Amino acid sequence: MTGESGTGKSYLAQLMHEYAIAQALLSPDAPFISFNCAQYASNPELLAANLFGYVKGAFTGAQSDRPGAFRGG
Repeated sequence: MTGESGTGKSYLAQLMHEYAIAQALLSPDAPFISFNCAQYASNPELLAANLFGYVKGAFTGAQSDRPGAFRGG
């Protein structure tokens, strides 16, 4: 979602998450994860690493495997 600061983007996302749980589209224990992609505009590689994770040695500073916000399963 995009929009000016204070327009309710996070609130709307939470409502959508709650609706999806109520409609059994998500499991009741599905986490709600809020993620501000704008802070990664100058470094899309860091955004990808945070969203999808990485393995040890994938880049300088990757000392260990790290799962991302999105996990398969």
